[in-house]
Amino acid sequence: MSPLDTEPTNIVAGARRLTALWTHAPVPVAVCALAHGAGAGMTHPFLQGVADGLASSGISVLRFNFPYMEAKRRVPDSTAVILEAWGAALSHVVLRARGLPVVAAGKSFGGRMASVLAARQGDEFPGRGLVFFGYPLHPPGKVGHLRDAHLPEVQRPMLFIQGTRDALARRDLMEATVRQLGPQAHLHFVDGADHSFHVAGVKRNDRDAGRDVALVAASFVRGSLLA
Repeated sequence: MSPLDTEPTNIVAGARRLTALWTHAPVPVAVCALAHGAGAGMTHPFLQGVADGLASSGISVLRFNFPYMEAKRRVPDSTAVILEAWGAALSHVVLRARGLPVVAAGKSFGGRMASVLAARQGDEFPGRGLVFFGYPLHPPGKVGHLRDAHLPEVQRPMLFIQGTRDALARRDLMEATVRQLGPQAHLHFVDGADHSFHVAGVKRNDRDAGRDVALVAASFVRGSLLA
């Protein structure tokens, strides 16, 4: 089976049925649930690239939409609804993983909400680790409003993949946050990249950008979570 083979599926979150996409790895060693950011759904080219890159590295991927994106609304759902959807996605992945390790990952908002769920569930969180593609540490220009209070409660290894020009995660603040989290937190910077992983002066589409950072994530999964 080609790493690009993708099939549509559904996940059930409470009373809601959400569309999802399953990208098969030819010989999977792990499975990843992958959430979108606040402003774009699961079919965004960046997430397509991430799914391609992970699958080509032996990690099958479930992408899914949050309810507000499914309903074509611009404003995200409440935290309770988002966490219900995240939990349903992870339960779906665990069933299909058939014993393989499970990873939770997300772009920006989607990744942050995975960390909130992991902090709340503690040792019961089904993922073996978390990967953040552009963790939104603070709102643009509001470096005094850090979104990190819950992170010390996460009991899993974490990888933060960040651009050095990310307006939602100033580099020195991101470094300090990861340092305070201790050895379970890992940080990888993409030099010159913004929050969307666009690098000034470099012609690279979103799908290629996603594929590139997915290879970093796959190396983390294989080296830190499967060792």
